[in-house]
Amino acid sequence: MKKRTDSFINLEVLSGILLFISMILALCVSNTELYDEYQALAKLPIGLSIGKFTLSKSLLKWVNDGLMALFFLILTLEAKYHCLEGDYSSFKSLRLPLICAIGGVIVPISVYLLTTSPQEDFMKGWAVPIATDTAFILAILAIFIPHTPTSVRLFVVAFSIIDDVIAVLILAFFYTPFIQLIPLLVSIICVLGLAVLNKSNLSKLWPYITIGIILWIGLTETGIHGTLAGVILGCFIPVRTDSKIDISCSPLKRLEHYLHPFVALTVLPLFAFLNSEIAFNEISWNDFFAPITKGIFLGLFIGKQLGVMAFAYIGTKFNLCKLPSNISWKMFYGISLLVGIGFTFSLFIGVLSFEDSTHINQMKLGVMLGSFISAIAGIAMLKYGRAKVLPLS
Repeated sequence: MKKRTDSFINLEVLSGILLFISMILALCVSNTELYDEYQALAKLPIGLSIGKFTLSKSLLKWVNDGLMALFFLILTLEAKYHCLEGDYSSFKSLRLPLICAIGGVIVPISVYLLTTSPQEDFMKGWAVPIATDTAFILAILAIFIPHTPTSVRLFVVAFSIIDDVIAVLILAFFYTPFIQLIPLLVSIICVLGLAVLNKSNLSKLWPYITIGIILWIGLTETGIHGTLAGVILGCFIPVRTDSKIDISCSPLKRLEHYLHPFVALTVLPLFAFLNSEIAFNEISWNDFFAPITKGIFLGLFIGKQLGVMAFAYIGTKFNLCKLPSNISWKMFYGISLLVGIGFTFSLFIGVLSFEDSTHINQMKLGVMLGSFISAIAGIAMLKYGRAKVLPLS
């Protein structure tokens, strides 16, 4: 169990480092003479044709709508494993991250809406500051806070997974602009097919993957964001097909073993590179104080820490949960600051929320500023709070 968890965390740490490099590279390229080539790469058309059926998207769309479905699949597989067989298989151990995740969603949304109201065009981004970037946080803990207690890292993983699951549900219910009935029927048939495979305890992965691809096409044509196919597919991949077999042989763990390195080391850095560009010559001083920028910045930096700390404090006072072992409130406050790093998922929701280029730039500015300040403040607080506890290896 510990070896598997450490392997997952180490891969996320490396992913976080690559994400940071990709973001810096995108910012550099988008402010040089290579910007036109960068835009041409993002808009590069890539098509798939089978008979009369043709599916054509730009490279940016294939990454955001297609490859990111694999990220959601990994997210769902990890959440399912932790809830059924992992460190949070008992509800008691899940209470703290669940309560904190709820607070970390409600308060940032409230802060954003209070900041942008009553401008309807600005309020479209209300879900942007709710997300937490696991890879970035784990990378920061590994680099700047060595010998972080294992309980801290486990809490970060659990919190981030629940936080992202809530964000996925919001994405499904509030970011679906239209629905086509025939593709929806195909998608429903695919879901029923996955349910049959799961019920039959099929251990082979290729039937699940085949139906999952058809489901992705169906959802894309329906108007529902195709990344939700990853969530649905992950829900039906069995953890075990035989209670006596080793967990390492389970379909869920095999699929995660195959996909996680590709997603963490290729998909997420590519997503960051294609979505982090900001041409500074298009940014004015006023953009730093625009409602969208302020709403996202305050939602991530103020809303996240306030929501997590307040809900955790109330939960412990009413004996609904307790802090992880060997963690003081000062150290926990440092973690609550770090969960304001929303980079990957925040950008993902942001590009779905806005169409105007000015608003998109303001959104990216808010995400980057909020995430950066949250990281700096979190590191400083953890450096101070860590002295109050004994480190664990």
